[in-house]
Amino acid sequence: MSIGRKGGGFGTTLALAFVIVVLGVGLGVVLSTQRFMERLPVIGPLFFEEEPAQTTTGPVVVEGIHDLDRLATVRWKESVIVTRESGGTELEQLVSGEKVLLVAAGDVEAGVDLADLSREDVKVEGETVTIRLPEPEILSVSLDEEQTRVYDRDYSLLNLHPDDDLVEEARGAAVDRIEQAARDENILDQAEQNAEDSIRAFVTTLGFEEVRFE
Repeated sequence: MSIGRKGGGFGTTLALAFVIVVLGVGLGVVLSTQRFMERLPVIGPLFFEEEPAQTTTGPVVVEGIHDLDRLATVRWKESVIVTRESGGTELEQLVSGEKVLLVAAGDVEAGVDLADLSREDVKVEGETVTIRLPEPEILSVSLDEEQTRVYDRDYSLLNLHPDDDLVEEARGAAVDRIEQAARDENILDQAEQNAEDSIRAFVTTLGFEEVRFE
């Protein structure tokens, strides 16, 4: 009795093994057939068309660049000496004249305002992006208060009311001269070049191989 049951179990095992082998061979044939069909020039594209690769679009590039906001790419430091005088004629200067000598230092920041970039300014062709950047501009000019001071202030003998507006005029003139000095040193050209380098580095992180600027 026990020997018969063992024989029945052995037969069942052989049957299961045979089924597994048949299924394995059948699955291999199906997979091989599918790979063969995929290679056929007509059938393959019809039934086994690959999904196109996802690419970054122009609007996505524009949105990413907008996140960079106002891209300050150059900071220029300059020192100037400014004088301002009140009183017109020699008599007026003698009676109520005043002279201010201001030593000023300041910073100039230049860059590109990327908020002005529109979708029309960015073209995506395959793995190449062409960008038309806004013109570089002076973003800010400020005096360094720790290094700016009234070095000398002369009053006429009869001047009883010093003119504080004269100091403000000198400060305003210092800001203008510091900005002009930065422009004379081609700060805008430097800002444009640095902006291109920064944006090129950013856009290539999105998967593009080449970035051009118009």
